[in-house]
Amino acid sequence: MASLEIGIIGLPNVGKTSVFNALTNAGAEVTSYAATSVSKNVGVAAVPDARLDKLAVLLASRETIYATVELCDVAGLVRGSGKGGGLGGEFLGNLRTMDAILHVVRTFPDEDVFHVDGRVDPVADAEAVDLELLMADHAIVERRIERLAKAGRTGDKAAIAEGALLDRLLAHLDGGAPARTFSELIPAGIDLLTTKPLLYVANTSESGDGVAVEALREYAGVIEVVPVAAKFEAELAELDDDEERAAFLAEIGQTEASMPRVARAAFRLLHLIQFFTIGPKEARAWPLRDGSSAVDAAGKIHSDIARGFIRAKVISTSDMIACETNAEAVRRGQLRVEGREYLIADGDIIDVLFNV
Repeated sequence: MASLEIGIIGLPNVGKTSVFNALTNAGAEVTSYAATSVSKNVGVAAVPDARLDKLAVLLASRETIYATVELCDVAGLVRGSGKGGGLGGEFLGNLRTMDAILHVVRTFPDEDVFHVDGRVDPVADAEAVDLELLMADHAIVERRIERLAKAGRTGDKAAIAEGALLDRLLAHLDGGAPARTFSELIPAGIDLLTTKPLLYVANTSESGDGVAVEALREYAGVIEVVPVAAKFEAELAELDDDEERAAFLAEIGQTEASMPRVARAAFRLLHLIQFFTIGPKEARAWPLRDGSSAVDAAGKIHSDIARGFIRAKVISTSDMIACETNAEAVRRGQLRVEGREYLIADGDIIDVLFNV
């Protein structure tokens, strides 16, 4: 089961599917679902972690299991999707179940790849899709206000108060601002797309498109932009030789493929960390919300382990690598015993003692 679900959106012909292929890699399972004249692709991609690789070798684990990300590549949005027009509106609905949205913006120049507006302008493209998301949210809030108005006419004070709040939210959206920047608490049950954590991916040529990417970063502001040479990396994903892939990446100035970079950005976006469980059978990474406790981590492994939690043995990855063996970690006092309220740090290795 994937730990994180991300919906990939963008205008037609910006290279969303190339980004999808680059991120899911050659061995990922991909399923296509027909929807009239368009489709969506779903793939589960492992998130490589060099720390886990080192631990697996050090402690002789037979299998390495990375955290995973599920990516859903939906049909290219067209203008009017936010108002429910065409199939785009249907696929906007699919995004509401996602943990985050990855917005692919084209920066690569290519006369052979048609652009819907006949030009490559990453800022204009980003604005166009962001506007569609705003309009989709606007329509949802308007419908909710209409229903509340009927209840308000009967004297329902809660409906009147919520309606007033949503009027302020509607004005916020009308001003071009996403719901995630609204200063008040949005009522439960209103699933707005612009509350979703957002990450931009600049789909670049092999040269990196520096000027275009910087323009997109200026537009994005505090939202992170991750450059991905998607066509190039999708082709690399088909190579079986890891050293050959690394050599080609080095030619464009990269030390690693896109998936780890995008995944780290997504984890930062969602305030996720990873902890590890290591044994002779497997070395496994587990995603966890930052600020979670040892018993929360135990629950990620299995609910029975959380219920029967007694204590956890904990050591950081860096300390484990320095010690090399559990015996040496104990000798140096690096392997600690922690209780249920201990806050897990990124890269902690834990071994939970429990009794069901």
